[in-house]
Formats: sequence, C-alpha cells, structure tokens
Amino acid sequence: MNETMTLDGIIEDLQAIEPQLLQFEKKYKLLSSYFYRLYETGKLECEEEFQEWAALYEAKQHRETLFQKHLAEALSSMPLSKPVEVGAFT
Repeated sequence: MNETMTLDGIIEDLQAIEPQLLQFEKKYKLLSSYFYRLYETGKLECEEEFQEWAALYEAKQHRETLFQKHLAEALSSMPLSKPVEVGAFT
C-alpha cells in the first residue's frame, strides 16, 4: 500500500470503505471489529465473502494508521481554541 498518500486521499479511501463495511455488518448483524477477531482466530469458515470483508477491514485499519501520521496536518486546519498534542489521540 502507498505510504505516501495525501490526507485527502486517506480520507477519501476511508469514506469509500465505510459503506462497504456497513453492508457486511447489516447482512451478518455483526460489527466489523468483532467479525475480524473471529476471522483472525480461525473461528469462521473460509468463505470468499469473509475474505473480502477482512480485506476491507484491514484496509480501513491501515488508512487509519496513515491518518495518525497526518494528524498534525489535519489539526493545523482546525480552529482550535487551545493547542492539542497529537499524542492525545493515541
């Protein structure tokens, strides 16, 4: 995956991934984080649809990690009343 993504690109990717995750969550009545724990521990049968769901969830996690690296940039455009340390969000 591209580690040099822009903040805009990261946010666009996250916004595109979210509706797809929501479809799976509605279909199986299970939040993605719980599904992923089951998937990672081998407690689900190997189905193509679950592989797709897991890949989307992994992509979301990766983009969120990239977003953390750009957090200072994101905060610089916010009208903050007091300074905020980036570490406060981890």
